[in-house]
Amino acid sequence: MAENEPENSHLRWPLTLLAFTVIAAVEVSVVCLWKLINNLSANGDLLRRKKFLTVIIFSLSYIWIISAIGWSFVVWNADDPGLPVVLTVFQCAFTVLILVFVFFRKTIKAN
Repeated sequence: MAENEPENSHLRWPLTLLAFTVIAAVEVSVVCLWKLINNLSANGDLLRRKKFLTVIIFSLSYIWIISAIGWSFVVWNADDPGLPVVLTVFQCAFTVLILVFVFFRKTIKAN
């Protein structure tokens, strides 16, 4: 990146760190979802389910915030509408996914 775009070379390490944290958040979400599914099939306690759902919601919210910031940069600097429209659709679908987990957590809390 430093050789191809020297004006953006200062972003190399912050973007690498950001990509690492997003990948870690995805891994945390997958592991907690796996444990949640195992807890559902094993008829486990509600407190553990709520804990796993809370961790999933927080990690997905972190990814959502990072993608919303990236979306705003893309929309601000876009010269054609193609990529912003695709990113908007992905952002909306990701928002619906987070809301499904929030709803699931609320239904567990109600029981």
